[in-house]
Amino acid sequence: MDCLKLIAVSGSALVMIIGLCIVFARLKAKNQGFEPSSLKALGVVLLIPTLTILAVVVNFNLEALAALLGTVDGYVLSSSKPDDT
Repeated sequence: MDCLKLIAVSGSALVMIIGLCIVFARLKAKNQGFEPSSLKALGVVLLIPTLTILAVVVNFNLEALAALLGTVDGYVLSSSKPDDT
């Protein structure tokens, strides 16, 4: 069982590192700095694997994990543009 946890944590950390490299490479290729969409991408790349690691290592109950994932979904799907009403 500990071997499976180690594989899950290592895989999540690898996904996090690769995701960060991809986001930073895209920002460098476009010659743009940090803006709301790039910060959202960084947030997703860092939060989803972190939640996966926490779910594997710490025995979360399902309600807490669902609430955290819902928070991340709301953050990612929210629009960063102000309403023109």
